[in-house]
Amino acid sequence: MTNPFCASSADRFHRVILFLVLALLVTTPLRVHALIAILLLYSLAYLVVHPAALWLDRVDAVILALLSLYALSHLPVFWLDGYAWRYLSPGLHMLALFPLYLMARHVLAESGRTVAAYRQTMELGVCLGGLGAAALAIYQTLILGHYKADGFLFHINFGYLVASLLLLGIALLQGARWPALVVAGLLGAFLATLLSISRGALFPLPLVLGLVWLINLRRWGGRRALLVLSLALLLAGVSYLAVPLVQDRLLYTLQEFSHIAAGNLAGSESSGGRVQLWIAAVEAFQARPLIGLTYAERELLNAQLVEAGRLTEWVNGISRGHAHSQYFETLATGGVIGGVAMLFYLVLPAGYFALAYFRHRDSVFALAGFVFSTGFVLFCLSEVALQHEMIGTYYAYLLLLLFLLHRRSLAELAPAPPHAVAGSQEVRR
Repeated sequence: MTNPFCASSADRFHRVILFLVLALLVTTPLRVHALIAILLLYSLAYLVVHPAALWLDRVDAVILALLSLYALSHLPVFWLDGYAWRYLSPGLHMLALFPLYLMARHVLAESGRTVAAYRQTMELGVCLGGLGAAALAIYQTLILGHYKADGFLFHINFGYLVASLLLLGIALLQGARWPALVVAGLLGAFLATLLSISRGALFPLPLVLGLVWLINLRRWGGRRALLVLSLALLLAGVSYLAVPLVQDRLLYTLQEFSHIAAGNLAGSESSGGRVQLWIAAVEAFQARPLIGLTYAERELLNAQLVEAGRLTEWVNGISRGHAHSQYFETLATGGVIGGVAMLFYLVLPAGYFALAYFRHRDSVFALAGFVFSTGFVLFCLSEVALQHEMIGTYYAYLLLLLFLLHRRSLAELAPAPPHAVAGSQEVRR
C-alpha cells in the first residue's frame, strides 16, 4: 500500500490542490483558501513524517521573514485597538503558509517529479478557471441582466483575480504542452475581466504586458515584436468596439477625471471618492506617522474632516475609513513600519522575478512570477487586495510556488556533478 505521506503522494496531492485553486478561483462560492488550508493541514502531517524537511537555510529564513512582515507590522495597532484580530488576520494567513512551503520544497527535491508536471497542471487550471469565469460573467451580464460581472465576489475583486489568471496564462503560453487550451483560458479570462468593468483590473494589463514586450523587444526582433504589438492593439480595439460596457466605462472615466481636474470631487463618485479616501489616509498617516491610526481613530478623523468641509459627507459612510488602495491603507493603519514592510512583501517579489527573468529568459516560472507579482503591485493601487484573507492567501501561495518551481527548473537544467555521472555509469555496468 502506498504511503499517503511519501514524496510522490504529496506531489500528486499538491498538484490536485493547485489545479483546483486555479480552476475554482472565481467560478464557485467556495473560497480557495479553504483548499489551501487542506493542503496546509496535509503539509503539517508530512513534516512530522519527514522531519528532515524542517531544516532551514538562509533562503528559507528570508522567506519566513517575508511571510511574517504583514502581521508583525500591524502588531502596534493590534495592541492599541484592544487586541482586535482583524489587524493580524491577513498577515497570519500568509505566515501559515510556511509549513506548506517547506513541504513543497522537500517534495520537489525528493519526489523525482519534474517541474513540467506542475506546469501542465497550471495550464489546465488556467484553462478551466478562465473559461469558467467567462461563462459566469456572460451568464450574469447577458442572461441575468447585471450591469457588471462580479461572480461570487465584489466586482473589483472578481476582476483582478481573473486578470491574474490571464497574466499567468500569457506566461504559460511560451512552450506550453497544450497551447490551444491555454489560449482558450486566457481569452476567457480576458472576456470576464472586460465584463467586470473593473478599471483597477483592466488598466494594469497593458502596463504589465507592455513591460514584457519591452523586455523582449531585442530578443524577439522587429518582425515578431511588431506582430505581438499589432495583435494586442487589435484585441484592444475589438474589445472597445464589441463590448458596449467598455465604451461606457471609458467615457465615464474621462468624465470623472474632468470633474477631478476641475476640483469637483463630489461630481466624481468613484474616482473622486477614492481621492477623498486617499486624502483621509494621508491625514491619518500624518496624525501618527510611525504606526498609523486604528480603524476607530480613522473614522473619528474622517468625521472631523467632513465637519471641517475638507471632505464630503460620503466619506462618513465608508467603514473603517477603508482607503481603496493597499498603499494608502497601509500608511493610514501601519504607518512607516507598515509601509516599509509592504515594500518587502508586495514590491520586492516583483523585483526578484524581474531580475530572474532578465537572467533566465526561457524560465516560464520566472516570467509567470514577474507578471503575477507586478500585476498585484498595480492592482493594489486602487484596492486593498491583500486585506482580503482569501486573496492574500492566494497571492502568497502562488508566489511561493512559482519561486520554488523557478529554482527547481534551474537545478534541473544544471549539469550533473562528475561524481554523480560516474556513479550512474557504474550502475549501468
